[in-house]
Amino acid sequence: MIASTCRPLAVAALVALASATPALAQKAPAQSPQPAAPAPSGETAAQQVARLNAEGEAAFQRRDYDAAVRAFDAALAIYIRVAGVNDARTAMAAVNLGEALLGAGRYADAEEVFASAETILTNLGYGADTLAPIQRARAMARQRQAGGPAAAGPARTGSAPSAGGGAADPLDALNEQAVARYRAGDLAQAETGFLDLLSRLEDAGRGAEEFAGVAWVNLGEVYTQQSRLEEAINAIERARAIFTALDPAHRYIAVVENNLSAVRRRQGDSAQAVDGYQSAYQAMSRSFGETHPNTLSALGNYANALIDLGRGREAQGPLEAAIAAAGDAPGGDLAMLRSHLGEIYLELGAWEQAVEQQRLAVSGLEQDAQTSRGDLAQVRRRLGRALTLAGRPVEAEAVLLEAVSEAEQVFGAGAAETIMAQTLLATTLFDQARFDEAEALQRSALAAAEALPGEGDNLMASAIESNLAGTLRFQGRYDDAEALYRSSLAAAERGGNAGSIATSLENLAGIVRIQGRLGEAAQLQVRAISLYEDVYGPDHPETIRAYGTAGTTLGLAGEHAEAERLLRLGLEGLERRLPDRHVMVLVARSNLAWLYLRHAGRPADALDLYREATGSIVQASLDDSALDDAAGAAVVRRRADIFTLHVEAAWAVAEGGQP
Repeated sequence: MIASTCRPLAVAALVALASATPALAQKAPAQSPQPAAPAPSGETAAQQVARLNAEGEAAFQRRDYDAAVRAFDAALAIYIRVAGVNDARTAMAAVNLGEALLGAGRYADAEEVFASAETILTNLGYGADTLAPIQRARAMARQRQAGGPAAAGPARTGSAPSAGGGAADPLDALNEQAVARYRAGDLAQAETGFLDLLSRLEDAGRGAEEFAGVAWVNLGEVYTQQSRLEEAINAIERARAIFTALDPAHRYIAVVENNLSAVRRRQGDSAQAVDGYQSAYQAMSRSFGETHPNTLSALGNYANALIDLGRGREAQGPLEAAIAAAGDAPGGDLAMLRSHLGEIYLELGAWEQAVEQQRLAVSGLEQDAQTSRGDLAQVRRRLGRALTLAGRPVEAEAVLLEAVSEAEQVFGAGAAETIMAQTLLATTLFDQARFDEAEALQRSALAAAEALPGEGDNLMASAIESNLAGTLRFQGRYDDAEALYRSSLAAAERGGNAGSIATSLENLAGIVRIQGRLGEAAQLQVRAISLYEDVYGPDHPETIRAYGTAGTTLGLAGEHAEAERLLRLGLEGLERRLPDRHVMVLVARSNLAWLYLRHAGRPADALDLYREATGSIVQASLDDSALDDAAGAAVVRRRADIFTLHVEAAWAVAEGGQP
């Protein structure tokens, strides 16, 4: 599977192995000097096997072969007890043990275990394709025991015959059904389907084939979408073991790395995810080709992880080039690339371009019969966010209502994707001054986020907490808001993301300022600006906005020279990016004019700014349709009353009167 919005790979693509089934890795003998850890009370046999296999594979990967031997030996004992000796699953468990014994240098024990596995599968009617890798492993054990040159490792296998000996592959249909369920958003049925497929592959002695590796990857993606991240890691690592055993340079190993990076990103480690995605993308470009769906998906994932770190600009060129190369070709892969590019445009402050790309992405996914409903829910949420940041809350609300409904159907009511959509929907309600509705939705989302596991989800809860505090602030509930802002800042500082810390500092400064503690507020905002400049640079929308808010606070606190510098930086940045009559531009002009009028003794400069603001307001009020949003027009009209008073004061000063 590929990516943060991965799609199950078809047979020649990728999925994962059954939790009670060992992947070809390594195993251990009963005479091991240290027994495996006892099973936790109440643990079923299947759960014990899954735990032991995971422990054995982890130990094998770090080359702790003795520990791998102990774990795989204990798993084999359970298979013998539950399934019996003459069972294909028991044989494959013996193969795992044999591989671990080879790693531990216990060649005689390994040869004996491989011989037992070969005998079991021969008695069950499995043919040469299934037996060949085990026979080669036996030869390797014999040669190493005799001190001769090492034999070649287990060869990459082809499609093994079914248990009945026929050459057909009836399990293809099971795989297609599971993939179809995933695309339809039925994750529970997809999980059941992939597990059934893997169990049957094991029963047929085909648990070490490429087909099984693909199934493990897809199962891992299902677990990732369900926020069952430890299970996802286990499934994906099983796939890695299979592909590595088939061929150390197997091209699907890049897919494994891609999907593990998706899990790391969900755990909040975007820096590590960036490295993994970049490596996977480069490897897929070489092995699959630049335009293969897997490669395009990996590129999109790489871009998303860069956006998390405020480095989306690095992926802008590759994304635009990939979209241009694809032309007008329909399909979900191109749509997802457009969506990733739209996210980068948001980071760059190009809000209308972001809206356009997200609309094209939604349309492309809706027209693609193979689209995953999860992908569609995610991209619709992104469109809602772009509309919100573009100042179009009414349109955003309609889009996000759909996104929430889709996410609830696909991921579940308490899933991370659903919570993110709900949080954005609450923002649109807040922007329309529907504070009670916004608060109720934010509290519901916060409770759901706090119930999710993992550091990344704790950061999500912190962000929602900050949004809720903003709603309380606008309702005049300052003490409650300040407590939430301080809690959110502490969580952001623990997480270590500079952008999140800066946002939390600004939010806290706002509530402190309202309560008259101007010096404290100014210090918080200056610290936030420093972080924004380090992370985003001086021309980023977040930095520009921070200049304006800090400048106003410094002006109130009496630091007029620095206030003017920051207010001017903020205004100039907004004028470069936004239409002349945009509310944010009007407010920035008014704030700078206020400083000139009240504290700098520059009434003529103040008057010029007020005239510019008033002219823009008048034009906007005469042409509401140009704003494409009735709520936005209403905001402008309300602002007009404030600016009218400001303009009258400026005229009075200009005429020599008292303001």
